Amino acid sequence: MNVLIVGRTKMAGSSRCIGGLLADGTSVRLVKPGGQWDTTSQFDVGDVWNIDFQNLANLSPPHTEDILVTKFDYVKQQTDLQKHLLGRISPWEGGVDKVFEGKLGFTGNNNGFISRARGVPDYSTWFWIPDADLTLRDDGRHYDYPQWFGRRGMSYVGEPAPISIIPAGTLVRLSLARWWKPEDAEDLEERCYLQLSGWF
Repeated sequence: MNVLIVGRTKMAGSSRCIGGLLADGTSVRLVKPGGQWDTTSQFDVGDVWNIDFQNLANLSPPHTEDILVTKFDYVKQQTDLQKHLLGRISPWEGGVDKVFEGKLGFTGNNNGFISRARGVPDYSTWFWIPDADLTLRDDGRHYDYPQWFGRRGMSYVGEPAPISIIPAGTLVRLSLARWWKPEDAEDLEERCYLQLSGWF
């Protein structure tokens, strides 16, 4: 089945999470047998690959997109990627409150997350067209969506160098990190933090 590569998300060290889109618009994460993809992965954003895969059992929300890759062959580079995507998907549009079913909470540092207490969406990756500019924070690692009372932020985990402003109306790809909490924070709930992996 042909899969369009739509994301290469930075993980710990040199590891990469590869995101794709099936022909029917289903969002998937490509899982490598016996390990993780890294910076040497041949899957680049915009590539189309013919991929054989197996659906994984016992996936739990929000990370329900994982597929186990068993074989892959390069097909082509997709031209005019934004136009192509908008012809296949229905992205969220508007404020940050429109993403992930409105279930995001925000930390004291204004970074988005979901938790079991707040409710868990059925998916962890999708596309968004924000109605305001996303501004790179001074730390160079987060983008902020403006609100009248402050800001709402997300980690930037894409490979391209960040730009200072992602203009309103740009198609971006969001994801939720895996469940995590600090090892020394016994009383803190596990959370999946909001990430931005790229723009088109």
